[in-house]
Amino acid sequence: MEFVEGETLERLIKRAGRLDVKLALEITAQVAAGLAAIHKQNLVHRDIKPSNLMVLLDEEGGITAKIIDLGMAKPATDSPGEAAISTPGGFAGTPEFASPEQFAGVGVDTRSDLYSLGVTLWEMLTGKAPFIGSPAEVMHQHLHAPLPVGRLQDLPESVIALLEVLLDKDPTQRFQTPAELLKVIPMITEAIARGRTIPPQSLRTKLLAESRTATCWVPAKPGPKKISVWRKS
Repeated sequence: MEFVEGETLERLIKRAGRLDVKLALEITAQVAAGLAAIHKQNLVHRDIKPSNLMVLLDEEGGITAKIIDLGMAKPATDSPGEAAISTPGGFAGTPEFASPEQFAGVGVDTRSDLYSLGVTLWEMLTGKAPFIGSPAEVMHQHLHAPLPVGRLQDLPESVIALLEVLLDKDPTQRFQTPAELLKVIPMITEAIARGRTIPPQSLRTKLLAESRTATCWVPAKPGPKKISVWRKS
């Protein structure tokens, strides 16, 4: 079993409070690459959250992120309409980071993991998850409450748009595979570097349109070699 160096992303967030946008996007990209590897194995992690992500900062300012703990992972089918891997009426996951469909007890697929990654990105950028409270309150908010985008006013519009896509309550309106997310993150980074100001809704539409020109429910390509998925025994 691989020894994973570093600390959990949860600990890093507690130590730093809020992460730099560029660093948060890099971690998101690496986790998405790990999810692509999981998706290629026809699995759904079902518990993506900061405490299940290990990060290692190097002396040159670079970072490596790894997904850990596949104890709740389940197999899924290639068809999104048939990916019913949850027990009807049941719940598996961590409330603050779970997708609406996890609470509903219906079938979940890789889009659920992407929602959880969106919650994780939100916490990296703000220091808190978008929805907090008792488990019942958190469940209701994930299912019915609008995103509290007012907390994101100091973030670039392109990042807000990215979060809106990842955290759409309707799975069909999110990125459909990790490969789609990996395709658009460089677009976000470039928009920030060039200081582009694009209305979130326009960028949201552009992200989905451009990401799906080449990917739509096909096995994702493996992530970069430095990305790995580690199972805790």
